Parts: sequence; C-alpha cells; structure tokens
Amino acid sequence: MNLHTFRFRQSQAVDFYWNLELAKRRVLRESKIHLNIVIYESAFDLLNPIQVSHALSLAKALALDKRAEVFWGNTSLVVVDVCDVLQCYQPSMQVDDHRAHCWFKIRLTLNLTVTRLEVAADESTKSFVFPCRRAASHAYGIHYEHPGTVYDQLDSALWRAGTRWCPWLADLTEIRLINVELQTE
Repeated sequence: MNLHTFRFRQSQAVDFYWNLELAKRRVLRESKIHLNIVIYESAFDLLNPIQVSHALSLAKALALDKRAEVFWGNTSLVVVDVCDVLQCYQPSMQVDDHRAHCWFKIRLTLNLTVTRLEVAADESTKSFVFPCRRAASHAYGIHYEHPGTVYDQLDSALWRAGTRWCPWLADLTEIRLINVELQTE
C-alpha cells in the first residue's frame, strides 16, 4: 500500500489557497462536515515519481498546519516526518538500486552487545546494513535476548524513526539475522 492521503481544513490562513492548489494536482475530495467546516482530501501514489514530487510539495506546505493530517491506510502519520521521509525517498527513486541510497552500514555497540544484520545475498557480496539511513540512529537497543524478536525490534526502530511506511521498507524479508554476539568494550 503506497497511497498517502493528505487531509486539511478550510481556513483563513494566507497559504490555504496554495495548499488547495497543491492538493488539486491529484483528485481532490471536499467534505462539508459542519456549516463552517470543510475538509479537503487528496491521495498520492508514492510509486509514481511525479506524484512523489507533488506529495512532497504538499507535505512541506502543510508542515506548519497543526490540523493537517496524513494517512497511510488506517495509520496516521506525522506531517513533518512525512516531509522528511519524502525528501529522502525522492532521490532514492533516481538511482538504479535504492539500497545504495537507503541502506546504511551500522554497528550497534550498546554496552555489552553488538547486533549485526546481513543482507540476504550471495556469499561474495555480503555486507552488514540497516535498511534505512534515516532510521539508523533509532536502532538502539536491538538485542537478541530481548523479549521481542529481532525482526519486531527492527520494525519498532523504523516506527520510532517515523520511516516504517516508506515504500522501500514494505518488504523486509531480504534482511536476515546472521550473528548476534556478546562483546565487552
């Protein structure tokens, strides 16, 4: 699911009409929920580079609107996070292999543990990576002896960073745990 729906209210703000014009780049739905309250919705498909550009423009415009919302399916996202992730996602669409842009070599050293994740690939091209450059700083605390599985902890780190909805992170099956070892510093 790569459809993101932006929702905002009619307002007296100076930039309201600009937001409305940006939202019109896709199908704009208008709902009157009260005599004086009109809600506007516009959905963007993030697999289309042109729509990504339009979604980024709208996200930047709505970043200061406290009542604006963005939805990915039934999940509500933070508009500022959407703006940040789209700024990362857009250039990743311009390279042949998005992993060259997104994946980040990481070594977590938190007191006694080192967690390493490996890309499921042939033996000659193995490398240790975290699947999202933006979320790498939120990967703290991933530990083999944690009550949750390492994959659930990885998923949690991506949600903490606000990047789990990125289309490149839809399928995490190509990442597998190969080694978790104890190390003292």
